[in-house]
Amino acid sequence: MKQLSDFFQDKKVNKVLDVGTGNGKFLDILKSIFPDAEITGIDPNEESVNEAAVKFPDFQFKKMGAENIDFPDNYFDMATIAMALHHLPDIKKSLSEMQRVVKPGGWLIISELFSDNLNPAQEVQKLSHHFGSQIDRIHGVSHNETFTKNEIIKLVENSGIKIKFQFEYTKEANSISADEIELRVENMKSKLKSIKEHSEYKLLKPQIEEFRTNAKKFGFQPATRVMIVARI
Repeated sequence: MKQLSDFFQDKKVNKVLDVGTGNGKFLDILKSIFPDAEITGIDPNEESVNEAAVKFPDFQFKKMGAENIDFPDNYFDMATIAMALHHLPDIKKSLSEMQRVVKPGGWLIISELFSDNLNPAQEVQKLSHHFGSQIDRIHGVSHNETFTKNEIIKLVENSGIKIKFQFEYTKEANSISADEIELRVENMKSKLKSIKEHSEYKLLKPQIEEFRTNAKKFGFQPATRVMIVARI
């Protein structure tokens, strides 16, 4: 990610905390930009943490939520969160915790997909994502629908974070075969089946056919993301 690597090429970062690390998708980027840094990933999902630990044996991982980060004040040079803001039960508290554990003069990086100004292929991905997020919420899992870009910026600024710079980036559209579409459809059907006794079942069911139709017509592309860099 050139914009990020260019910005940090002359800045020393020794310790990095990746919040909501999941299975470690953002860690490849961090590793490429900060090859000598000591990187720690935290996530409340033990299975995800274990998966990330296998992929990145040189990094440290802990099962931990973002609302109560069990590290001392001013411990890291940087804290990052990628594609996880919409999963947080308490965004303001989580961002406050990230600020607490970063040294004065340190950095925050927030990367988050947004829901507005998307092309038709990205709208297909959003439909699938929001379908799954609603089912997660029915099961008591913290998973909000994605925010608009302005909502993300306001969430960050309202947490007392001063943005240094920001940019958008978009992954290329994925070619999606008929077989891949049907695999995603079957996955949606399986998720829907898990809420068959809930009133939302009938409301969500038509979205599966809508996804199939639109995926065949427009394709499938991840939503555009905003990358925010802030200084503590």
